[in-house]
Amino acid sequence: MSAGVVIDLDGVVYRGATAIPGAAEALAALEAAGYDLHFVTNNSARTPEVVAERINSIAGFPARASQVVTSSLVAASMIEEGPVLFMGESGLEAAIRGAGFETTEDPRTARTVVVGLDRHLSYERATRAADAARNGARLIVTNRDPTFPIENGALQPGAGACAALVETAAGVVGETAGKPSEAMRRWVEERIPAGTIWVVGDRPDTDIALARGERWRSILVMTGVTTDPESADPAPDFVAANLKAAADIILSNEPEG
Repeated sequence: MSAGVVIDLDGVVYRGATAIPGAAEALAALEAAGYDLHFVTNNSARTPEVVAERINSIAGFPARASQVVTSSLVAASMIEEGPVLFMGESGLEAAIRGAGFETTEDPRTARTVVVGLDRHLSYERATRAADAARNGARLIVTNRDPTFPIENGALQPGAGACAALVETAAGVVGETAGKPSEAMRRWVEERIPAGTIWVVGDRPDTDIALARGERWRSILVMTGVTTDPESADPAPDFVAANLKAAADIILSNEPEG
């Protein structure tokens, strides 16, 4: 089958450490039908290996690291010059080093600054990142998500909130790596070179906005941050209660190509 499914994680497959009911069955059905699954997440904190294990342990689906695309991987692919000063967590550091770049904490020597979700954020870390950007280092932001969902319907500050602190202090607007950027769209299209690209997500401004182009189709699920699908901007092609319902929509539509 020449088609692929781009699946968001937080708010689609799980919320925090709790699986969305029916998620594993939906993923298994899509894979059994021959769809190429890609777990594309704006979460920059974890490595693909950790994300795959998280999908397995929480949702019960045996995901592979090769199926995972994080905003950190895309951000690292955008780096042209080091050393790199980063404000983020282990997933971002691993992506930067995996791309062959040296890291630094010195804002005077940094040529690139990459900012992602940083749950260990401190005033000093933000100061160094802002200083480097103000000094002329290229600023890359892993993603613009202001929040991310956890258990019990709660929301926590996301990478976009972390980036806003640095950008405001530096007076510089960074380039975006994660959904719905052109960089992320190109990355997905290279992985799914032919056929329909289905996107299943809970955020209109990131997941649904990614699905632009002739081959793309989008499904908004109601298990994450969106509460009113009628006000979704951009509007999705379909709305589904959850990932299982989204899989039913995909399986009932013949892929193009």
